[in-house]
Amino acid sequence: MKLLILTMCMIMAPALVLAQPIYKVVDEDGNVTYTDQQPSNDAEPMELPELNVLDSRAAPPNLPTDAEESEVEPLRLSFSSPQHEENIFGTGNSLSVALESSVEIPRTAQVVLYLDDEAQDPIQALTYTFEFIPRGEHTLRAELQTPSGRVLAETETITFYMRQASRLNPPGP
Repeated sequence: MKLLILTMCMIMAPALVLAQPIYKVVDEDGNVTYTDQQPSNDAEPMELPELNVLDSRAAPPNLPTDAEESEVEPLRLSFSSPQHEENIFGTGNSLSVALESSVEIPRTAQVVLYLDDEAQDPIQALTYTFEFIPRGEHTLRAELQTPSGRVLAETETITFYMRQASRLNPPGP
């Protein structure tokens, strides 16, 4: 029984404290003090606005609902140039690469291109030009990464062929 009374007192004590009136006191210098102790017999408690209480079971209003989340387009990255299985002619052994994204790329993101499975230095653009690509078959893929290296999106690996003219294989008429 004593335990029950003690528990009830502990539960009710905060409610009693919250139920006390609040008084606003302004001194002769204009300093404002708020107190729960009546400063004088003629002091009247302040009218406080009603508390703004949110239901903890309800979702915060600024978070998307399930329906809105399903409408968010996933981040996809793909090559617009070169195309898979494309033959590259007459570029002086240079290769212009262009990527497309399904959503706007974050400013801090970086693109890492992999030419023949060898990572190139990160860039912060969706276009890049490789110089001096040797003749023959090559593979290319790209990853969109955070500055810490976490992969946000990646392309499929494509194959392309550098077909530059040579003395043994001159350009056609």
